[in-house]
Formats: sequence, structure tokens, C-alpha cells
Amino acid sequence: MLSYIHFGFVIVLPVVVASYMLMMVLKSEEAKRYLYNGLMIIYVLLLSYLIWFQGLGDVRDQLAINLEPFETIKLYIRAYQANTLSLSIIAVNLLGNVVLMFPIGFWLHYKRYGIVRIFLYVVLIPVLFEGGQFLLHQFHVVSRSVDIDDWILNAVGILLGYIISAIHAKVTQKNK
Repeated sequence: MLSYIHFGFVIVLPVVVASYMLMMVLKSEEAKRYLYNGLMIIYVLLLSYLIWFQGLGDVRDQLAINLEPFETIKLYIRAYQANTLSLSIIAVNLLGNVVLMFPIGFWLHYKRYGIVRIFLYVVLIPVLFEGGQFLLHQFHVVSRSVDIDDWILNAVGILLGYIISAIHAKVTQKNK
């Protein structure tokens, strides 16, 4: 079974490194655009599968929905303090939701969209993932929890990916 950590280290990291090296070597902006957009399509498809379908059993009658911001995060903190949940499980669940979205932020920076459009993507892309989980449950396909904390962490991940990419671009430009 492919976990978030395996997905990150086995698939995402090598693809990001290879893509970065290709982007530095390619001269044609059109080739770079095709490469980046193609990789992003593949990434989103793999990410969608991982978020919506990976490691699921039977469809449950009840769907766990959390609409109270930071409730799940507080639950993890309380579980860690009570020594009922390991830090590695918490890190995979919380940091995984952030880090998995970095490539989308990188892609948004590459696209050079305006700030309003960036903000809309930061807000709406996580809504699509959480909304997809809700709809797939309603159609009795899979059962995943719908959690506003996942949305918050995903949005933070996209935003951090965008910021990291912007800082990298400035540093790279400055060193040329």
C-alpha cells in the first residue's frame, strides 16, 4: 500500500528533482511549459487517487465531517500529550497534508498568475479534494472523512509551495 510518506519520497521527490534539472537545461519556454503542465497533470491524478481511494475498505453509512477549524489538530496534540498516538503518525497526517500540496504551489508560481487568481486556487483546490471525498461517499464509492483541518493544511501547503518557489526564483535570479 502506498502511504503519503512513500508517495512523497518514492514518487514526488525524484520527479521534482528530475523536473528541476530538466527545467534548468531546457532552453525552449514551450518545452518547459509542456513538461511542467504534463507533470502537474500526472501529479494531480496520482494525488487524487491517493486522497480519494488509497487504503479504503467498505463504504460506511456515516461520514465523519469536521467543520470546526483546528479541532482535528487539537485532537492530535491531545493524543500526543496523553501518549496515545505516536509523533510519527501525527507528522504523517498533519505534515503530509501540507507537503503533498507543495508541487501545486510551485506550479502556480511558474504560471505567473495574479494574486487574486493565486488566492482562489489556494482556497478552491483543497475544497475540490474535500468535496470529492464528500461526493464519493454520497455515491457510495468510498468513505473518507471530510475535515476543514485538511482543507486548512492543504491550503497552507499550496501557499508555502508558492512562497518557496518565489523565494527560489528571486535567489536564482539574483545569483545570475
